[in-house]
Amino acid sequence: MNESKLSIEINSEHPSYIWAKNQSNSVNAFGHIGTHIDCYTKEPDKSHFELEVVTINCSNKMPSSKELKSLDISGKAVLLYTGNLETNGYGTPEYGAECTILKEDVLDQLLSKHPSFIMIDSYGIGAHGEEHISFDKKCEFYNCFVIENLCVSGNIAESIRDVIIEIDKTSDSTGKKCLVTAKYI
Repeated sequence: MNESKLSIEINSEHPSYIWAKNQSNSVNAFGHIGTHIDCYTKEPDKSHFELEVVTINCSNKMPSSKELKSLDISGKAVLLYTGNLETNGYGTPEYGAECTILKEDVLDQLLSKHPSFIMIDSYGIGAHGEEHISFDKKCEFYNCFVIENLCVSGNIAESIRDVIIEIDKTSDSTGKKCLVTAKYI
């Protein structure tokens, strides 16, 4: 089995780093750039996970709840592969403008199947702002956590079998940095 790091490295020249540095609460802002997990009401009970992955190809359109009915994802990590980061690059205006959000009934369908994580190669599963936060909080209520901004190609996304997730739980930010490594065939 092969391994590939899916986390984004942000250096001090990257526009998102500069943005975070200039925020009044830069500690919190730094937690929300690059690959991270949002933890508004609770966080995962451990800092290290090794899970099976189920990939949903969302590169043409986001899934409907009907398309998710037969998925076996309980206790697993779900990867929503949109192609956004691969196509538009992290933090660009095009990246932020790409519509990669789930409809609420689709999120409800996913959560009813009890995944441990929802991972996405985009800025999140809800629209920027309040919906983004409310979707993350809804996931947390069901002990499912959203990992945003994964750097994954279509070829690797289709081949991923397992993932190793390491979360920096020491941060005071509501965004916790993650190191995500894929194991693929």
